[in-house]
Amino acid sequence: MIVTKKTFCTALLVLAGCFINNKLAAQQPELLKPGMWRGVLKLNDTTDLPFSFSVVPGAKQQLIITNGEERIFAEQLSITADSVNWRMPVFDSGFRCRRDSATAFHGIWVNRNGKNPVNVPFKAVHGQVRFPAEKPGFRGVDVDGRWACSFSPGKADSSAAVGIFTSTPRGIIGTFLTETGDYRYLQGDFVKADVFKLSCFDGAHAFLFRAQILPDGTISGRFWSGTSWTEPWTAYRNESYQLRNPEQLTWVTDSSKIGFTFRDLNGNPVSLSDPRFEGKVVVVQLMGSWCPNCMDETRWLAGLHKKYANSGFEVVALCYERSTDTARANANIRRMKTNLNANYLFLNTGLSGKDQASASLPFLNGVMAFPTTLYIDRTGKVRKIHTGFSGPGTGAEYERFTSEMNVFIQQLLAEGQTPKE
Repeated sequence: MIVTKKTFCTALLVLAGCFINNKLAAQQPELLKPGMWRGVLKLNDTTDLPFSFSVVPGAKQQLIITNGEERIFAEQLSITADSVNWRMPVFDSGFRCRRDSATAFHGIWVNRNGKNPVNVPFKAVHGQVRFPAEKPGFRGVDVDGRWACSFSPGKADSSAAVGIFTSTPRGIIGTFLTETGDYRYLQGDFVKADVFKLSCFDGAHAFLFRAQILPDGTISGRFWSGTSWTEPWTAYRNESYQLRNPEQLTWVTDSSKIGFTFRDLNGNPVSLSDPRFEGKVVVVQLMGSWCPNCMDETRWLAGLHKKYANSGFEVVALCYERSTDTARANANIRRMKTNLNANYLFLNTGLSGKDQASASLPFLNGVMAFPTTLYIDRTGKVRKIHTGFSGPGTGAEYERFTSEMNVFIQQLLAEGQTPKE
């Protein structure tokens, strides 16, 4: 073989390229193993809350949390040789973890959605299911359908709910409807022939449910929420069971006092009596950036606003934040607006909780839930008030509600308009 000057130089470049690539590869951290992972939040000494997430392969890996049909993409994901960190996309929380290997890491979930940050121990392992069976080979009983539920039955603060469960090839999915909202996307499976578990984690909610099917076909269960709340619940099958009408729980007590003045995210005062709202259909949303049900409603309202903004339709959100720090509260509101593509008006009330919300809107009988939503016609009259929100995790309930409300808003927009010739 004759080695020319040209081939010699080419060989040197190839060798140099290999050396540089090997050096860069040695400097880059080992990526997490792609596929399904099981994350576990340690709520207390006796209670673990598992959830599922996937790691998507590629030069820049993605981490996606799964709750039923919901997919939550981690933000600011950072993977180094000794750490894994990310933020949740809508809510003020995130994970700080130390890597054990390409298939395991551990650390804390930092939840800043409340008044004080809470650190919850966390660990993750590749290739494990959310709820492993205690013994293989059993067959769970049929739980599909609608259930009449009672949380803390027999107590003064007992509350009613509707459980909706569906069996799928991946296990059980479902949710609970309550008079203040739904429990969003729950996912789980049977761990024994007569026991199933469900969980949800979305960055704010950390829910765990255990359910045992009794010999008479009823359910005896327990519910855990976050690190401090737990209560029993019971249920029986009832396909026709309904809660109270959400449009009859909150009402106007004094129509002469309908109005408010709060500041927008730039500090400018905004009143319902401002010219921008005159002669328009206005939806007033009582909400908070910390509230998952408000997140679901905001997604829906953002679509309506985009569709009808040029037809005399306004949406204004009154934000009751848990942080009293205006800058921090405004940052959380802006983050939600951006992630949900909500281009309507958001006001920071500077207030927190249902009691302060009730006091700030004295024309209502009270505020019992976030969200609560007022629908005001072109003349300034409140035509409907809806308490709570049944989001997309409720399936048919969500489809029915959004379809009916879309027709109602079209009717409000058509009122007082001069017909086109």
